[in-house]
Amino acid sequence: MGTNEAANIRAEMARNGLTQRDLAALLGLSQPTVSARLRGRTDFTVSEVRAIARWLGVPVAVLIREDAA
Repeated sequence: MGTNEAANIRAEMARNGLTQRDLAALLGLSQPTVSARLRGRTDFTVSEVRAIARWLGVPVAVLIREDAA
Protein backbone atom coordinates (compact mmCIF):
# COMPACT_ATOMS: atom_id res chain seq x y z
CA MET A 1 0.00 0.00 0.00
CA GLY A 2 1.18 3.54 -0.52
CA THR A 3 0.39 7.12 -1.42
CA ASN A 4 -2.02 6.21 -4.24
CA GLU A 5 -4.11 4.21 -1.82
CA ALA A 6 -4.06 7.06 0.71
CA ALA A 7 -5.19 9.55 -1.95
CA ASN A 8 -7.95 7.22 -3.13
CA ILE A 9 -9.18 6.66 0.42
CA ARG A 10 -9.19 10.42 1.08
CA ALA A 11 -11.16 11.01 -2.14
CA GLU A 12 -13.76 8.37 -1.30
CA MET A 13 -14.08 9.69 2.24
CA ALA A 14 -14.64 13.21 0.91
CA ARG A 15 -17.32 11.94 -1.50
CA ASN A 16 -19.10 10.38 1.46
CA GLY A 17 -18.61 13.26 3.93
CA LEU A 18 -16.54 11.11 6.29
CA THR A 19 -13.78 12.35 8.58
CA GLN A 20 -10.46 11.11 9.88
CA ARG A 21 -12.13 10.63 13.24
CA ASP A 22 -14.75 8.40 11.60
CA LEU A 23 -12.00 6.32 10.01
CA ALA A 24 -10.00 6.19 13.23
CA ALA A 25 -13.07 4.86 15.07
CA LEU A 26 -13.63 2.22 12.39
CA LEU A 27 -10.04 1.00 12.52
CA GLY A 28 -9.53 1.40 16.27
CA LEU A 29 -6.61 3.75 15.70
CA SER A 30 -5.81 7.23 16.95
CA GLN A 31 -6.63 10.20 14.74
CA PRO A 32 -2.91 11.15 14.42
CA THR A 33 -2.13 7.61 13.22
CA VAL A 34 -4.90 7.78 10.63
CA SER A 35 -3.71 11.23 9.59
CA ALA A 36 -0.20 9.88 8.97
CA ARG A 37 -1.61 7.05 6.88
CA LEU A 38 -3.85 9.36 4.86
CA ARG A 39 -0.82 11.54 4.11
CA GLY A 40 1.09 8.48 2.90
CA ARG A 41 3.68 8.66 5.69
CA THR A 42 2.81 5.12 6.81
CA ASP A 43 0.93 2.44 4.92
CA PHE A 44 -2.50 0.99 5.59
CA THR A 45 -2.46 -2.77 6.08
CA VAL A 46 -4.28 -5.04 3.66
CA SER A 47 -6.90 -5.84 6.30
CA GLU A 48 -7.42 -2.12 6.96
CA VAL A 49 -7.91 -1.44 3.25
CA ARG A 50 -10.48 -4.25 3.09
CA ALA A 51 -12.33 -2.82 6.10
CA ILE A 52 -12.23 0.69 4.61
CA ALA A 53 -13.60 -0.59 1.29
CA ARG A 54 -16.51 -2.30 3.07
CA TRP A 55 -17.14 0.86 5.12
CA LEU A 56 -17.14 3.04 2.00
CA GLY A 57 -19.18 0.53 0.00
CA VAL A 58 -16.61 0.27 -2.80
CA PRO A 59 -14.50 -2.59 -4.16
CA VAL A 60 -10.93 -2.77 -2.84
CA ALA A 61 -9.78 -2.18 -6.44
CA VAL A 62 -11.18 1.37 -6.27
CA LEU A 63 -8.88 2.14 -3.37
CA ILE A 64 -5.71 0.59 -4.77
CA ARG A 65 -5.82 1.66 -8.41
CA GLU A 66 -3.34 4.28 -9.47
CA ASP A 67 -5.71 6.60 -11.36
CA ALA A 68 -8.69 6.76 -8.97
CA ALA A 69 -8.12 10.07 -7.18
